[in-house]
Amino acid sequence: FQALGHAYQILSNEQTREAYDKNGKPDSNSADANLANEIDPLVFFAVMFGSHLVEPYVGELWIATTADTMMKDAMEQQKAMDTETMTDEEAAEILHGKASSSAESALKQRKREIKCAFNLREKILPFMEATSPDDAAAFRTAIQKEAGKIADTSFGATFLVTIGFALQIEAEEFLGFHNSALGVGGHAARLKKNRRNMQNNFKLFGAGINAASVGRKAMREVETAQKAIEERRARAAAERASKSIEDDKDDDEPSELDEEQAKLAAQKLEETIPALLELAWAVNIRDISRTLKNACKKLFTDAGVDMPARMKRAEAIRIVGAEFLTIGRERGGEKYEIKDAADIKTRAEVAVMTTMAKAQGQEVNDDDAEEMIKQARNMRAEVESMGYESNASDKEEKEKA
Repeated sequence: FQALGHAYQILSNEQTREAYDKNGKPDSNSADANLANEIDPLVFFAVMFGSHLVEPYVGELWIATTADTMMKDAMEQQKAMDTETMTDEEAAEILHGKASSSAESALKQRKREIKCAFNLREKILPFMEATSPDDAAAFRTAIQKEAGKIADTSFGATFLVTIGFALQIEAEEFLGFHNSALGVGGHAARLKKNRRNMQNNFKLFGAGINAASVGRKAMREVETAQKAIEERRARAAAERASKSIEDDKDDDEPSELDEEQAKLAAQKLEETIPALLELAWAVNIRDISRTLKNACKKLFTDAGVDMPARMKRAEAIRIVGAEFLTIGRERGGEKYEIKDAADIKTRAEVAVMTTMAKAQGQEVNDDDAEEMIKQARNMRAEVESMGYESNASDKEEKEKA
């Protein structure tokens, strides 16, 4: 994922591609490299998936925090490699740092689950304090409005289905074990949850295999393109060395071929984006389900409140989950297959611009990012429409001729 992303970043921009052709890989101390190191993956994935509205429910996505940790580890490894004379003690410290980072990740996940539990407790407070059926109905209406707002964002419907199912099934399991005879309702809910988890694991496994296959194929094609460029340059250099250069025509042809090959390589990398994002979504689904499972457990087993209060909490959570799940399904959230590479590319470009802007100290809020995405989509639609009209006009002129 990192290798493909770096290659795409170079090849998809004319200026960076030209600089790479002339000077090769940028120096690790260059301004561009330093700025790239300052980019926050948490910001990138929040914009990419539009997850800011659901963050109170799910916290920071695992894939974002993992990318952040990987980037920091990579920079530390780079610094270590820059030091040619490393002692055994220094190497041991680096290995110890990797072990401690794993423990830090586990601690961060526990804090995330506790925060989600607190947020859920605050969310259902109106239901807990309801004194009449009208108050309970107002709570349900408020949840429906919130779900509708989330569904209007990119990937919002998928978030709703994932969050809704997790909340509803955890509440049904808790209530089922306490309300039904012999806990029949709880066992039924647990069976349903295990079946869904198995389906998600199969999707994750399949998405992983597909992403690996597509990614390797793209990298091979990019390497082939780069090799072809190098061979043409070598031939052009040999020809220039064997004869005097009469004009600049010989220089133009390799340049044009290089540009064409680079565009082809960028296109191949773009084709991998849906498969990679499909894998990212499969990871997100399992991550959210596990996080909410533990958050609900903390909420339902809170020793600070009596059993009737815990039962009422579970009822409120079941309402939230049911409303999220219903509206998410109505908006097509169960079908998260990602096929539109152009739309994904638009989101990725805005996500990169947002992270770059924040790295430079500029203020960009979530609404600004969504508005930029909408504008980029509109511009793309206009360009495609103009291209379609131009092609139709050319076809008509040819038919007349």
